[in-house]
Amino acid sequence: MEYPRISIVTVSFNSAQYIEAGIQSILDQNYPALEYIVVDGGSTDGTRAIIDKYRDRITHVIYEPDNGPAEALNKGFKLATGDIMGWLNTDDRLHSRSLFAVAEIFDTLKNVDWMMGFPTWFSAGGSCVNEIHYNRGRPYYFPQYIGDNLHLKFARWSKWRFAMGDFSAIQQESVFWRKSLWDKAGAHLKEEFIAFDLELWTRFFEHAQLYTAQVMVGGFRVHGNQISFNQQLRYKKESQKFIDTFRRKLFEQNFGYTMRTLMARLTKPFYYYETPVLKRIYPQLLNLPPHIVYDFLKQEFTLGDN
Repeated sequence: MEYPRISIVTVSFNSAQYIEAGIQSILDQNYPALEYIVVDGGSTDGTRAIIDKYRDRITHVIYEPDNGPAEALNKGFKLATGDIMGWLNTDDRLHSRSLFAVAEIFDTLKNVDWMMGFPTWFSAGGSCVNEIHYNRGRPYYFPQYIGDNLHLKFARWSKWRFAMGDFSAIQQESVFWRKSLWDKAGAHLKEEFIAFDLELWTRFFEHAQLYTAQVMVGGFRVHGNQISFNQQLRYKKESQKFIDTFRRKLFEQNFGYTMRTLMARLTKPFYYYETPVLKRIYPQLLNLPPHIVYDFLKQEFTLGDN
C-alpha cells in the first residue's frame, strides 16, 4: 500500500519527566509517511533539551509561549498537511506499530473518517496496566486506578448514545481522523475550555460516525497530575454543557432525531446485561430510521418468543 501521510501534534510545557517516552513511541515506529509537529510553550525544566535531541526527526518544532494546550495544538494543526491527523500528549504513548494499523484502516475502509483504538492505560512508570478485559459476570467493573466504566460499549459508539451521556470516554490518544473531517468541523479547537477534546467530538459527530477498532493504538498514562484530574470538576461541568448543547441540537433538527435519542436512553439498561432478545436490539436500534423502529421491535419479540 501507499502509506497515507499522518500528522501528529505534541504540545508540551515543563514535561521533562515523560516527554521522551512519548516522542520515542511515535518516532521508533519508523512510519514512512509521518509528519510530526512539537509545540512547546516555554518549558524551563529540561523539556526543550529532550526535544532538541530528536530535532532531526521532527518535522516542525515551535518554541513560543501560549495560553494553554488548545492554543498550542491549534498552532501545530495549522502546519499539518497529512491526510490523517491526531495528537499525543507528552505523558501518553502510542503502542508499537499502531500507526501502521491506523494507516491500513483508513486506506482500506474509505467510509471511515474517524476512528478510535481500543482504550488502554499506562501506569506512571510506563507499564501497560490494562487492555480492557470484559468479564461477562461483572457488567460494572471499577478498576482501582481509574474511576470509569469499562465495557464492550467502546465498540458500539453512536452519536445518540453520546448525546444521552451513555459513554465512558473517547480516549483522545487513541483517536485519529481524516483532515477532511477536521476541515468540516471548523479546523480548530476552542481555546477557552479545558474539555476542548470532548467539544471537538460533538462537532465531529455532526459529520461522521466514530468507529472503534479492535487494535491497541494509544494509552493514557495515569499519574494523577493531569488537567482532567487536577481540574476534574471544571472538566466535568464543561463536558456536560457540551453534551447538553449537542443533545438540544439533535432535538431541534427533526422529530426523528428526538425519537432516536430518547430510544437510546430507554434501551440503555439492556445493553449492559445479558438480557435475551433485548441485548441484540441495542447496538442495531440506533442505526435504524425512526419510522421502522416499531416494526423492528415487534419482529424481535416475535423471534424471541419462538
